[in-house]
Amino acid sequence: MKKTLYTLVFLCIASFAMAQERKEFNVDIKLGDTIVWTPFNECDTISYSIKFPNNIDVKPLKYGNSIQVIAKRVGNSRITTKCGENVIVAELNIFDPNAPTPDAPSIPKNPGTQAFTGVYKYTPPTDNYFITIHNQTGDFYETYMKHGDEEAFNDGVGFDRFWNIKTGKVWYYCPDAQGWTDDVDWEFEPLDASCPALNAFEKDVTDKSNLSKYYVGQEKVLGIDCWRFFVEQEDGSVNQYWVDPKNGCTLKRQFNNEPPKVVTVYDQKYTRVHFGPSFKKGLHDNRR
Repeated sequence: MKKTLYTLVFLCIASFAMAQERKEFNVDIKLGDTIVWTPFNECDTISYSIKFPNNIDVKPLKYGNSIQVIAKRVGNSRITTKCGENVIVAELNIFDPNAPTPDAPSIPKNPGTQAFTGVYKYTPPTDNYFITIHNQTGDFYETYMKHGDEEAFNDGVGFDRFWNIKTGKVWYYCPDAQGWTDDVDWEFEPLDASCPALNAFEKDVTDKSNLSKYYVGQEKVLGIDCWRFFVEQEDGSVNQYWVDPKNGCTLKRQFNNEPPKVVTVYDQKYTRVHFGPSFKKGLHDNRR
């Protein structure tokens, strides 16, 4: 597995140096394994940001040029590394080889496609939004907030950050002690214009030339008559998407017959931030 990681990193760096584009790759890591990653061959200053950090232990090596990663919990983590304008992202999938083999997935039956006469266009909110998604499989809530230069993300399982994209100031939330607490400046990954909270259909379905292949009618989510798309994969599995016709945003996503991910808060006119470090009144004020 370590050999695979190093090979992927080398190929990523080689192409990255030529094209100077953001690169992403996936790595499977066995629970308990340790890997060492050197994302850039030469770089004076490397910065790292981690999404879903509770699943891994991370330790800088060689003055920060390399990082040691220990797979601590089954799940996913995302490490974003930056060297100047160059960005390399590692998507880590942590698995337990001793876990029992899951039963064959329950796959829904196609209810029958219909002619799609709408016009799909993805125009997500790019500012002033507060969006919460209920992941019913693990029964936790992810929250994304953007208001001008202020952004925040809470993964619902321990990662809770607030940052300012102009000043570079970062805070994390510690509910049992000091509440909002200063973190390392610029150690964050800004919310990009694709609005990751709502881009599932736009990102996942690459062939949108004939949406009648997937369209199975309308169904309400949050009181909105959404387009429902039933997308069958080559391996027989199914992804379903409930999409807001006004902006192409995905309000619900379901894989096979597993519990879906559903948007529960869909505020696109979030004009006043009501939480965060600016509301902190003292050192031990732990209000969110």
